[in-house]
Amino acid sequence: MDFKAEKFKKGELVRFFRQSENTLGIVKGQDGGKVEVEWVIWPSRTRGATEHGWYPFYKVKRVKGQD
Repeated sequence: MDFKAEKFKKGELVRFFRQSENTLGIVKGQDGGKVEVEWVIWPSRTRGATEHGWYPFYKVKRVKGQD
């Protein structure tokens, strides 16, 4: 099965797929299927919470309304 990783631009706003209303991050870069995100809003109650990191492209989604 062939599929292509979604492309994210540096500076785009994204949300984490499970807690989309409680999170907000900025894309810092992408390497293939992994996206580097710097989190601006991240719930502190989440276990293993970090302020930045690399995530698979399918674990983040764009904030709507960006061009």
